[in-house]
Amino acid sequence: MKNQTVTSALRNSITKVTGYIMQERVYSDPRKKGLAVGVKVCYAQYTQPIINEIVADMESKGYKLDYVRYNAMRVEQGYNSTIPGWRFSFYKK
Repeated sequence: MKNQTVTSALRNSITKVTGYIMQERVYSDPRKKGLAVGVKVCYAQYTQPIINEIVADMESKGYKLDYVRYNAMRVEQGYNSTIPGWRFSFYKK
């Protein structure tokens, strides 16, 4: 069986926890010199209990949490420079 990427595993965890197929746009990038992967889920609104369940599900798959934070929209020089959403960062298996 092929190993899942952190992004795919997170999508599956969000779908499992929320009960809805995750359709939000995501962006992922390496963190911690490639040891971790940060995944931003754009325009998503999750409560703290939902985030806790998502993190628990990811940890049950063998990923270790680095951090979770909300990136709010910023407006600089008259245009949106940051897309709002949750950023999850996990260390790879």
